[in-house]
Amino acid sequence: MGGDDAPSRLLGDSIPPSQSPSITRVTRLLHLWSDGFSVDDGPLHRFDDPANAPTLALINQGRAPLSLLGVQPGQEVDLQVIPHKDEKYVQPKKVYKPFAGSGQRLGSPTPGPSGINTTTMSTVEPPSSTPAEESDSTTQTVNVNDSEPVITLQIRLGDGTRLRSRFNVSHTVGNVYDFVGAANAESRSRSFVLMTTFPSKELADKFVKLGENDDLKRGGVVVQKWT
Repeated sequence: MGGDDAPSRLLGDSIPPSQSPSITRVTRLLHLWSDGFSVDDGPLHRFDDPANAPTLALINQGRAPLSLLGVQPGQEVDLQVIPHKDEKYVQPKKVYKPFAGSGQRLGSPTPGPSGINTTTMSTVEPPSSTPAEESDSTTQTVNVNDSEPVITLQIRLGDGTRLRSRFNVSHTVGNVYDFVGAANAESRSRSFVLMTTFPSKELADKFVKLGENDDLKRGGVVVQKWT
């Protein structure tokens, strides 16, 4: 193994001569901390842990177990030693990796919990083949007076589209119908009713204020049903 700042080549405990030379050569970073050592962004192996004594002996000899480096027998490894004098190990932050696969919806859309929107614009989120992938390409506007009490309604359309909007408690059920009716072409061309959930009730009185409706005065979920 080379000096503190010099990279050195590290070989495994044993290298079968028959191993194919086509295995890709890799580089590993050995970090030496004041309280132990780590490989790349891996966990800390403490100096005072007796279980790490055999590994430390091998490192001092310029060798290390294959399991520590994550390589195959016979695979060439360039080991770079990086000293961190007087520094204790700090676990690296995990890098977020977005989900790259596809999702499937099981059954029919179900209402979720009410959310909080800090703007006066209500977002209409079109349905997608993957529920986790949503966009806000269409926007409906609700005139909200922030000086008055405000609630948030989450609305599920009959085609699975999700809407979220802020309303004043002085808005009426009819205002919610108007908002939903303007959301898309299907809502404008088909008749529908709005229902609450748990328990499921039709919002039949369009003149009642939201603040006077026991199911909606604190916000909640509304479902559109075609008639």
